[in-house]
This record gives sequence, structure tokens and C-alpha cells, in this order.
Amino acid sequence: MSKFGNKFGRPPAQGGGFRAPPTPAAPTAQQRVAFTWKEYLKEGYFDANGNLKIEYVSREKVEPLVQAMCGTGGLSIHQVRRYLSHCRAVESKLKTTGIDWLSVLPMVKKLDISAAEGVSKQPSPKIPELFHDFIRSNVAAIKSPKDFVQGFLPHFEALIGFGQAHFKKEKN
Repeated sequence: MSKFGNKFGRPPAQGGGFRAPPTPAAPTAQQRVAFTWKEYLKEGYFDANGNLKIEYVSREKVEPLVQAMCGTGGLSIHQVRRYLSHCRAVESKLKTTGIDWLSVLPMVKKLDISAAEGVSKQPSPKIPELFHDFIRSNVAAIKSPKDFVQGFLPHFEALIGFGQAHFKKEKN
């Protein structure tokens, strides 16, 4: 017997074959929406009168956010539309009479799951960390159908509208 304890003089087997996918690094401050937009979603989507806060659809606030998203590795309109399409499916279910919010809420939560998957793709992420943080922050802020339909959707639509000039162009 060798010093390793087997008759071939080799170290013991280490197991093998499977390696867990790398865990994405924690986002840096610049990869957080709050770095670009101070107090983002701190008090929800609506003002004291129940109206959507104008900052969530204003160029002055939304365009710098989308510019930062597009500047950190690029965000394509194809990827953004994928998330919007999911949101439209949720909106359609909510407009169907008799559908309970709690039955639709898991679909809303799946946005965060999808974004987490998109940012973790290897060798290169499909979406930037800042867009993932945008989705994560908004999913956490959505507590009711009103939050989703009258708060998040107009805000997301503003992001898409102001982002048209900044999104990464698709290759044909």
C-alpha cells in the first residue's frame, strides 16, 4: 500500500463529472437601481391621492435609468419585449372576469425568476445586472392588481419607450 492508501499509489478519487454552475457575484452599487435613482420605489407607485407618481413615467427619471442599463453590457429590445410579453399575459389574465389576484401572483413572481436566470447565463448573461435589479425591485413592490396594472406596467412601458434609442441593436 502507498501513502495514499490505495494499491496504485494515487490519491483517493475526488468525485467528478458534475460542477455546479458559478454563482453570480453580488451586484455592485452601480448595478443597483438605487444607485442611479435615489429612493427608488421607496413609497410605492402611487401618491397620497392614489395616482401614479409622475416620476415613474417621466423622461427625467426613466431615461437615465435605461441608459445605465444599456451601458453595462447592453440590453436588447428582444430581451425587454420578452419580459413585456410575460407582463401582457398577466394583464390579460387579470382582465378576465373571475380571476383571483392570488392565482395570478405566481406569474408576477416568475418575472424575477426569469430575470435571475437571464443574468446568470454563461458564458455571457442575456441581460445586465441592473435590469435584473429593476425587475427584482418592481416584483417586490407589486402587492395588488393596481400596483401591477396601473403602477408597474406604465413604468415599464416608459422604460421601453425611452430606451428605444439606447437598446442594443439586434443582428440580422
